[in-house]
Formats: sequence, C-alpha cells, structure tokens
Amino acid sequence: MHGQHATSCSTQGSPQSMGVHNYMEQLVFDGIRLHATASGMDGDSREDVACIALNQLAPRYIRHDVDMAFYMTSAEQELLEERVALALDDAVARVHSMPRRS
Repeated sequence: MHGQHATSCSTQGSPQSMGVHNYMEQLVFDGIRLHATASGMDGDSREDVACIALNQLAPRYIRHDVDMAFYMTSAEQELLEERVALALDDAVARVHSMPRRS
C-alpha cells in the first residue's frame, strides 16, 4: 500500500507544475500594485521590493488559494494583510535608500 501512495503522489516536476505555491507572493504582488510609492517604481525596483518583503514574511505554501480562505478566520486574514503592508513599507524604504546602478 505504501508503494501505491508514493506512486500516486509523485514529487516530480516543479512546485508550480504541481500546483504548490507560496500564498504570500500573491498578497505581496497585489500589495505592490496598490502601494502608492511602490506602484510608481520601475520594474527592477518593484522586484527588489517584492524580494525584500517576501524575505520578511513566513511562507504559506498551499495548493489552492481557496484553501487559505477556507481555513483562515477573518482576523487571521487581516493580520496577514497587516504584516504584508508593514513588510512592503519597510521594503520600499530600503529600496529608496539603496543607490541605483545604471
């Protein structure tokens, strides 16, 4: 039986091809689009903001976004959004303080 389970639950392929993704990435990307300062930055700067913010947040790996909506209370969702907003504010400040290379 154990062998059957291992065969049916293959780990081959990338996480994206398996449907696994970090829920926090979408929250950060959405936050960047809505952030007054970050939304006006060039693409490289926005990517820097995303990386810095994501490195401050604990990853939440899921298969389907609906999983998070189903298992989180509204208070937990608000807390997650607040953490993302704080991480984005910090990331934007850091990117603005970095000298840009040409």
